[in-house]
Amino acid sequence: MRKLVAAILASASIYSPALAHAPEHTYIYEPYTDDATHCMKLKECTDGVHELHPSDQTGEAREILENLEKMGVKTYEASSEYFEDEFRALYYSDINTIFLNRKWMYNDERILGFLRHEGWHAAQDCMAGSISNSDILSILDHKIIPREIIEETFERYGFHDPETIRVEREAVWAMYEPDMTLKALKACNSETPMWETYFPPKRTWRYLYWNGHLDHAY
Repeated sequence: MRKLVAAILASASIYSPALAHAPEHTYIYEPYTDDATHCMKLKECTDGVHELHPSDQTGEAREILENLEKMGVKTYEASSEYFEDEFRALYYSDINTIFLNRKWMYNDERILGFLRHEGWHAAQDCMAGSISNSDILSILDHKIIPREIIEETFERYGFHDPETIRVEREAVWAMYEPDMTLKALKACNSETPMWETYFPPKRTWRYLYWNGHLDHAY
């Protein structure tokens, strides 16, 4: 799946007619749109965007951030105006960056849940050979994912994109399971390739074989 799922030193501005002749370096966007998200992703919009460090959290959340940092994945909290349709969080694997919608980070439990979810996507990125590529892949066999998790995933993401469902159902499950994401991130950071720690499902195996990471077909 092409890199999805949302950064830093430039000026940002909300659209208004008065800004029709704004300087060329000023990025004009309308809040709560894809354009606003793109502005944040491009590091053109930095007002209200702050990096989240391991020292800002405790327990599992801190360890997730430590492992993301070790992988080279940056995590930011950002104002809700940068998120289309009030998306809660985004992971962009093309820039290895997580953006969390500050509006929804109102307690430690919520922050941990979103870090687990987006952190799992970072682990899926790692499963595709390394986080320097442009894909994310399933880590788990779909048969082990609980039925209620699959149903919740359909409720969240609809029925129209099977590829999205394949990666999101794992991330939804990871939201509720203590240390599930943490273990996957640690596997990514280890000297052992992830696909030797997690036996790849068929589609993932085929991708790894086609890209030279495995020496025999499934």
